[in-house]
Amino acid sequence: MRGRTLSRDGRDSREGSISYASLIPDDLPANTTQRRWRCGCVVAATLGASIAVAVAGLAASVRLSHREALLDNQLEELFAQRPHRARAAEALRRSLADLPSNFSALMTRTSLKKDEEKLGNELWSDLAPSSGFLRPFSDPNSTWAPVLRAWHGFKAKGTELFVLVSIFITGAGLSEFFPLLNVVQGFPWPSWFGWFFDLLWWLLRIDVNGPKWKPPVKGEKMGAVSFHKLADERWDVKLPSFFQDYVTGERVPSWEDHFRHATGIKIIDVLVSSMRAFGFEPIEMLRLTEPRFAFDSEGLTELAWRGFRQFGPTDIKFASNGVWGIKLVEDLMEKYGTKGEVLGPLMTDSAFSAHLTFDGELYHIDMSALEPYEPIPGYARLGGRASFRAEQGRLKTVYMSYNGSNYTDFEDPHSDEMYSKSIRYGWRMAEASIIASLLSMTNLILHVKDLHLELSASFQVITVDAFANNPTHPIRRMLDPFISRSVQATNDNFKLLFEYKAADFSLAPLPTSEQLKLIEDFIETRPLNLADMDMTRYGTLRGMNASVSSKEAVEDPDVWSWRWHYRALTVQNLYDELLQCWLDVHFPGSAEEQDRQIREDPDIQHWWSVMVRQLRPLRRAIGTAPDFATAVPTSRGLRQTLRTILVWVSWIHEDVGHSAASYVYNPVYTPMFVPEDGLGVPVISFAWNTAAYRGFVFLERATLLEDPPGFWFDSVECQGLWWWRHCAAPSGDTSLGCFSRFQEKLRKLGEEDKAFSECEKSGFYSCAGRVETAVSS
Repeated sequence: MRGRTLSRDGRDSREGSISYASLIPDDLPANTTQRRWRCGCVVAATLGASIAVAVAGLAASVRLSHREALLDNQLEELFAQRPHRARAAEALRRSLADLPSNFSALMTRTSLKKDEEKLGNELWSDLAPSSGFLRPFSDPNSTWAPVLRAWHGFKAKGTELFVLVSIFITGAGLSEFFPLLNVVQGFPWPSWFGWFFDLLWWLLRIDVNGPKWKPPVKGEKMGAVSFHKLADERWDVKLPSFFQDYVTGERVPSWEDHFRHATGIKIIDVLVSSMRAFGFEPIEMLRLTEPRFAFDSEGLTELAWRGFRQFGPTDIKFASNGVWGIKLVEDLMEKYGTKGEVLGPLMTDSAFSAHLTFDGELYHIDMSALEPYEPIPGYARLGGRASFRAEQGRLKTVYMSYNGSNYTDFEDPHSDEMYSKSIRYGWRMAEASIIASLLSMTNLILHVKDLHLELSASFQVITVDAFANNPTHPIRRMLDPFISRSVQATNDNFKLLFEYKAADFSLAPLPTSEQLKLIEDFIETRPLNLADMDMTRYGTLRGMNASVSSKEAVEDPDVWSWRWHYRALTVQNLYDELLQCWLDVHFPGSAEEQDRQIREDPDIQHWWSVMVRQLRPLRRAIGTAPDFATAVPTSRGLRQTLRTILVWVSWIHEDVGHSAASYVYNPVYTPMFVPEDGLGVPVISFAWNTAAYRGFVFLERATLLEDPPGFWFDSVECQGLWWWRHCAAPSGDTSLGCFSRFQEKLRKLGEEDKAFSECEKSGFYSCAGRVETAVSS
């Protein structure tokens, strides 16, 4: 049945396949055959027409459905705040794309509004009973002309039909699906109907409600298993052999509710399996580069949010930071006076600066390691290099290299003329491809490989299992917030990314097979070393001066500051203080006395030995940097190891995860992929990325500044009865004092420090109050 095509006389055009005629038994009388055949056609036609009418009805109502007052107001709120010059340039691009003589047939916000109502009305007219569309199925004297006319009309309108119907239906469907993955215990169901589901779960005795944090169960283990074995036994998928070297949890612990999350994944299982049974590979349907949209941020935003109702494009809600990245980039371009060049402003302030190196004169990014990997057909190859000079408080681009061409002039009239027609050419093509490479390196290497594969899931299962018989151990209690839901998130993410190939586009414009090859190559050629991830060493290894990561640099408008690193280093220092305070409380005495107590603690010894054995970045650090950590745990080694892990799994994970909203929703300035001809924005892949991140990545979980549960600390006091019972650590608890001081200092940074307070609507990062505790999504 796979890939079967049928000829008009009912014969299958592929040898060995089943034809319509072969489905009729040979021994039926001719009149019975004809009657049943006609009845079958009527039934099939009626069903098909019903579906078509429903689809046409949706298309006709798209304009009414998505143009709700809230969405309209939000879009206008965003657009009104954009710089005048940026809106004027976009209006010119839109008007040029709308010209009847425009050969490229790019979609725009204007054409979207004009076409959607016309398309719906035309389809409804074609399918209406009065059109004669259904008559040939019941009246032998009628002609097939209306059917053929409608069919050719559908084919001619295929592009618009996909855009106006498929994106809307997908958005609406994912809107209803969204709570299953997003809502976990302690968070309300995001609709007025949530009480019904709460009652249903209670009647079915499914424990999905309760506090955000539940204490671990003594004696319960997650079971360490390699990702390779998990995929083989659970998903029946053979991952590359390097997955054998990394462990995850075989199951989610009972104190982390999993029912709704698992239900959502099972629904996806059914949908993907059903499509594959009919010969369709779902992700391959997204590879088409047509239709294209002009470089029209307003139109693209409007298109991407059709049908989705859980939150709007400008909402800072759940774990989405909104579409404010468009305005942020334009404000920086205006501030620094660049005439279209985006890369310099991005490297000045954003998380992309994590990839910078310094040679004493210029700052550099080098994405050439991505060049050998074959892109998805129709999309530009990744790679490229760029150099920047620190000048008047920013990084100014002085050089770009891509695909064998070098650029030093970024005010080329010909490139500008092509860009006004929504075509990237010359240095603009190089810049867009380098930005896509930066996103790919950040998503695929920093986020998926470094954080999910090499650190977070392993860290959780090692810690849970090692302290299973003593879950109230002070080290176990202190680590509890930082290992929350990492296995749940990583296992399910890997299933979606690598079994269902959702990694295509969402991580990089490379086929999943190429992405896996890239990860393996980086593991072999650039092995992750935990000592090198310590923020102090991180800057030194890149040749950076310590002064660029200082508060003085942040506050001096004439000096460029490495904002991303300054933020991470500052938070790492807060973690160091928290850890030292915690150790002082539970292992009192001098440094030598603390070391002795740690050496004689059997739980710490067991946990550390498993960490060294199974956490490969730590094992490399011990082998190459004995001043960072040693095979025998010490107070200093624990503090340096844990402060590094904690800043990565919480703070930096936020920078490369949820903060990506500034880029994902902004394909004009920060494209995640570029068509190889440079023309416009491919609508299908852009819509997929928006939906994937909005529904599967930007998931709300517990944050660093929320009230902590009492069981993290040394003593607990409870008040109230039944549902009103509340337990917390008393104010005099010394370990609570350590955590409270950490929270207060972080909160103060978010309020008073420019590098932290410029966030979300006013910066590329999440605000301090929304940073999650762990790699939990």
